[in-house]
Amino acid sequence: MAQAATFSRSLRLFVDRNLSPDALRAEMARQAIAARDAVIARGEAPPSWRRYVDGKADAPETSVRLDGAILYRFNLTGEAAEAALTLCQSTSPVRSGRFRDAWVLICDDKPWKQALKDLPADSTILIVNPLPYARKIETGALEPRIRRNQIERVRQTLMRRFPTLIFGKTFVRVGSGIAPSAPYILRGASGERRTRAGAVMTYPALELKYSENIK
Repeated sequence: MAQAATFSRSLRLFVDRNLSPDALRAEMARQAIAARDAVIARGEAPPSWRRYVDGKADAPETSVRLDGAILYRFNLTGEAAEAALTLCQSTSPVRSGRFRDAWVLICDDKPWKQALKDLPADSTILIVNPLPYARKIETGALEPRIRRNQIERVRQTLMRRFPTLIFGKTFVRVGSGIAPSAPYILRGASGERRTRAGAVMTYPALELKYSENIK
């Protein structure tokens, strides 16, 4: 499938200006729907989308002003989540492969077990590694030779590839329902900083959100 930038496009409509206003709106709607269906049929956009007419969500195409706009926001959440998981795995330090293979995807606070293409567009996605040393890897406190800021580097890449989505870096608590090794209880001083023994560790995570900003 084409990258997200493909979906930011305008379509010049050629209509007979001698038509009545209602007929003009109907023709504009017809051409917009045909263009939408064409990019889906070519595999350039996913079949899940939301419609905005003159900035109003879910308004019918035929309500468009004669100088207005019909916009389709395609659901790129699944494609972006798949790309994010792949990047997190491919940029992970590898010895046994345990850290690389431990990344999990959380959708609205629950592990997502279904196909990524079925992720809801309006959900909040977290991609996190629940192993106890994930934070040290992210901050560079585990080993000097391991490159730090993995999640931030992944975030920057995804922002360029999917400009219509929001990506953030955050620190979250991970419960035992997410991974057997979580939550990890801190034991005291570490190479990263002095920590309070008995505190529950927070894990670095990549956050993915759908943006409602329509331009």
